[in-house]
Amino acid sequence: MKKIAYIATAFPVLSETFIGNEIRALQRLNHTIELATFDARNEEGQQEDKELSKHAVELKSIEWQEALKMLTTSGFGLQNAMQFVSKQSGLPKRSLLWYGAKLAAFVKKSECQHIHAHFGLASTATAIVAARLTNLPVSFTCHGYDIYKNPSDLPLKLSNATFAVAVCDMMKNDMEALAPSSNIVKVRCGVDVSSAKNINEPNYRAKRLLYIGRLSETKGLFVMLQALASIPKAHRPQIDLVGDGPLKEELQTTSRILNVDNCVRFLGAKQSNWIAENHHQYCGLIAPFIVTPAGAQDTGPLVIKEAMMLKLPIITSDIRACLEMLNNQPDNNALANIVKSGCSLSLAAKMIEFLEMAPEEKRDQANRAYSHLLEHFLIDDQVKLLSNAFEECR
Repeated sequence: MKKIAYIATAFPVLSETFIGNEIRALQRLNHTIELATFDARNEEGQQEDKELSKHAVELKSIEWQEALKMLTTSGFGLQNAMQFVSKQSGLPKRSLLWYGAKLAAFVKKSECQHIHAHFGLASTATAIVAARLTNLPVSFTCHGYDIYKNPSDLPLKLSNATFAVAVCDMMKNDMEALAPSSNIVKVRCGVDVSSAKNINEPNYRAKRLLYIGRLSETKGLFVMLQALASIPKAHRPQIDLVGDGPLKEELQTTSRILNVDNCVRFLGAKQSNWIAENHHQYCGLIAPFIVTPAGAQDTGPLVIKEAMMLKLPIITSDIRACLEMLNNQPDNNALANIVKSGCSLSLAAKMIEFLEMAPEEKRDQANRAYSHLLEHFLIDDQVKLLSNAFEECR
């Protein structure tokens, strides 16, 4: 199997479990992965990513002589790289060429046969330059931020990659519209169910809901607080928020203004083992995603699949990515409790309805969702699609 060079903007990042999970799944398929990053964060990230981070190479640590050698010995590779560098506008051209040369030196030294980047931003631009200098195939995985919030030369990158990965049908369609001649492969973010063996069942009788994720604008957390405030005090659930992010202080202030701070707890970022060890205290997961006015939205949110794995019933919204994961059925969904995105009254009504469901109903729904997960979202099955795409590149 091919040796693959992976390039990530930063590694490890606590909330970006999908990169480490993907690498480990590829290793189980006998791919050798060499990991490079702009920002090595050895003291951060999930515990299971620590071993990968020990071997990650920070690009700035690569000697300048090695980068210069790549530029002076690549022949037509330099000309091809410069064509891409000159057309893009998202990064300083000299810096992009230099870091592309550093990555190329890393790739050549480690004898990799393919370069793959995560996020369609600086990491992908650098990977394309390195691929031109080494005459290797290159690919990247696009995430919601790259296409719906802050796209940077995305049509150009799609056209210059050997293939690009979309994590859902919605994204695949939108990427193909941006660059009709590009090669787009759909690979869903999956989960490893072996990590959830022998864990306790959720407490379906509890009046406690769990939120897991970044405290950021696409998550619908202000809508959730407004919904909570509209529920009579005697019927409000306790909601614990696990995660950190740029909106934390504003959310805390809003919870006090709305007088719901007594039933909302901000627990901060947690390791994945905390979720496995504590999910049994909750009756369900709440994930009220929204589409921002600028069009930013989540794509295939992994937390929905993690909740399925833990058999936590789900309250979520009808954004396109969630509907795709949940059989495109917005009403009377057998797998989850779906509300209109951005509507606090709809969310409040659904929370009340969910809390009044019998424990057996919640358990049945969770079991149906778990079976759906096994059929569609196992990481080893999904990563085989990525592995096949790597192997088909020449």
